[in-house]
Amino acid sequence: MKKRIKFPTINFVIKVDGAPVDVVAVPYVAANEKRRFRVSYNGSPIHIFGLNENAHKVELLDSATGSISMNIERAIGDTLLHKMAA
Repeated sequence: MKKRIKFPTINFVIKVDGAPVDVVAVPYVAANEKRRFRVSYNGSPIHIFGLNENAHKVELLDSATGSISMNIERAIGDTLLHKMAA
C-alpha cells in the first residue's frame, strides 16, 4: 500500500466580474497518479479540477452541481496553475 501524501489546503480570494470569490482548494493525487483539486468557492459544493498537461492549464474535470461560470472556472484554474508553479 502506498503512503498517502498530505497536501496543505489552499485558500485564496479572486475577483471575478468585480465580485470577490472565496476559494478553498484541497490538493490530492488521484488513482492515476495525477494531481487534482477538490474546489469549493463561496461555500459551493465540490468541483474537481486537474492539470491538462497538453494545454498546460488547470481546468474543471467534474462538477457535483452541474454548472459553474466560465469566468469563475478560468480564474480558479489560472490561480491554481500559478500556485502549482510556485
